[in-house]
Amino acid sequence: MRVSVIVVTYNAEATIGEAIASLERQTYGDHEIIVVDNNSQDNTVPILRELLAEDAGSSKIICSEVNTGFAGGNVTGLEHAFGEYIALLNADAVAEPRWLESLVLAMDSREDTGVCASRIINSLSNRIDSAGDGFARSLQGYKRGEGETPESYSKREYVFGACACAALYRRKMLEETGFFDEDLFLIHEDTDLNLRAQLRGWKVLYIPEAVVHHKVRSSIGHMSDMAVYYTIRNRDLVRIKNVPAGVFLRCLPQLVMSIIAEFVYFVLKHRKVKLYMHAKTDVLAMLPAAMKKRSLVLKQRKTSNDYLTGVMTPLCGNGFARSKFRKMLHG
Repeated sequence: MRVSVIVVTYNAEATIGEAIASLERQTYGDHEIIVVDNNSQDNTVPILRELLAEDAGSSKIICSEVNTGFAGGNVTGLEHAFGEYIALLNADAVAEPRWLESLVLAMDSREDTGVCASRIINSLSNRIDSAGDGFARSLQGYKRGEGETPESYSKREYVFGACACAALYRRKMLEETGFFDEDLFLIHEDTDLNLRAQLRGWKVLYIPEAVVHHKVRSSIGHMSDMAVYYTIRNRDLVRIKNVPAGVFLRCLPQLVMSIIAEFVYFVLKHRKVKLYMHAKTDVLAMLPAAMKKRSLVLKQRKTSNDYLTGVMTPLCGNGFARSKFRKMLHG
C-alpha cells in the first residue's frame, strides 16, 4: 500500500462509523486503514470490527491497553504502517471522496514538500476549522482561517503547518524529524511537528481541494478541564523544545502580550485558576526532559532565524489578531 491512513479512537462510537465510511469512499484506492483504539470503554471496538470485517487485507485494528492520547496513538499506528505517505484522519471527521487523492497528487508533484494540509470545515458552523496551521510571532500555533467562510481559502499555497485532524506526511520527512512527541499526549502535538519540519527545511502545502468536515472538539469538549490543561501546558513545552534563542528574543514583546492574554482568558474570564497553575507547575517538572529534546532538535536544524521568523505570522497579519480577539470575546 502506498498510503497508510491512521485513525486514533477513544470512546468514538457516535462518530467512527461516518469516518470509516468516508475512507471507504475515497477515489484513491492504494491505501490501508490502521485504527488504533486507546482503550475505549464504549462500543467503539465492536463497531470497528464490524465495519472493517470485509477489508481485513487492507485494514488493521490495534487495541491499546491504556490511553496514550492522540500523539501516542498515532505513534503506535506508524509502527504498523507500510505506506510511503502517512495520512491522519480524526475519528470525528468525514473526508470527501477526493480528499486522499488530492493530497497524494499534490505531494507527488513537489519533492520539497513534507506535509500537505487539508481544508477542514467545522461541521456545526460550516465555517473553516483550519486552512492549514500558522505559527504566530507570539510563539503560539493557531488554525489559519478559523471561523471564516470556506470560500475564503480556495488557493493552494505554502503555509507554516498542517492540522493533524486531516493531513498527509511524507515518511522520509518523519524519518528526519521524528513523529509526534508522546509526552504532549494531545493538543499542539501537530504544532510541535510543524516547527520541527520548518527547522529542517521541509515545506508544508495547503490543498483546498482536500476537504474534510470535522465535528470540532466532539471528544474532549471546547473548555473541558482536559482541553484547557493540555492547551496551556503544551504551548509552553512546544516553545521550549523548538524555538531558537534568537527567534525567542526577537519575539519577546509579542510573547509577553500572548502570556498576558492567556492569563486573562483562562484565569480571569473562565476561572480556570487551578488548572492554569497545574499546567504551569507541570511545565517546570518537565523542563529537564524538554531541554534535552531541544538540544537534539536545534542541533539538527537547517534553516536560519531569519527564515523561521519570515514564515511566522505577525500579530497583525493574516487575520490572526482578529481571530484571537473574537475568541477572547466569544470563546
